[in-house]
Amino acid sequence: MGGAVHVTSPYGWITAVATSGAFFALLGIIVRQINPWRKITIDAEEKLRTDLLHRVEKLEKVLEQKDAQHAAERALDRHRINNLTACLDALLLLIEQDPKRASEAAAKVKAMRGQQLVAEATEKAGVSAAIIQAAVFDEKPAT
Repeated sequence: MGGAVHVTSPYGWITAVATSGAFFALLGIIVRQINPWRKITIDAEEKLRTDLLHRVEKLEKVLEQKDAQHAAERALDRHRINNLTACLDALLLLIEQDPKRASEAAAKVKAMRGQQLVAEATEKAGVSAAIIQAAVFDEKPAT
């Protein structure tokens, strides 16, 4: 009765050879592309690494500048506090020596404080100039 009919083409071997030839040609192309692909990957990774290292160096430089700026500002604050403490101590000492001359003592301390304010402003201007110079010339600011 009805069985499956197998139809064979007289050119079947040509199809098999062509298919296997195409497969091996494709395989050869892929194998030949592995090295260029690997080189592209390695180059991309190297560029990424170089870019990241450059960014890290730049950030480290900025952090060093910020640390130096912060240290300079802290030094200014300590100097200001020391000046205020000295003024208060001087005022108290002068008042304790002669309470009747308190207004004279206050005038002396005011003059002393005026000189200190000028010195503080000069010191602050110097620190600001160093910060600006470092930003413009990309150098580490002086503290």
